[in-house]
Amino acid sequence: MLEMLIEIVAQQDRNAITRYCLAQHSSYSKAAACASDLRVAQRELDLAELRVFLKDNPQYRYPGVALPNGDIAPLHKCWGKTRKYGTEEGC
Repeated sequence: MLEMLIEIVAQQDRNAITRYCLAQHSSYSKAAACASDLRVAQRELDLAELRVFLKDNPQYRYPGVALPNGDIAPLHKCWGKTRKYGTEEGC
């Protein structure tokens, strides 16, 4: 049953999930729990797709780094450092 619900989640939006759960359950509490479970499953599928994408394209992990043609922009000299303005380095 879980596999079938995951397939439904992968293809539906929030309103369709709610309609599906209301049709399956007679009480609002059970329908709300069903909808919550399906939304969690949908979020897990989205995160799994994002993890695969980031594994294949690591340049997209940090903002401002990805460039066209797969080039990677150099990081700012202050990236990852505590920024203290007014010093000679400017970081």
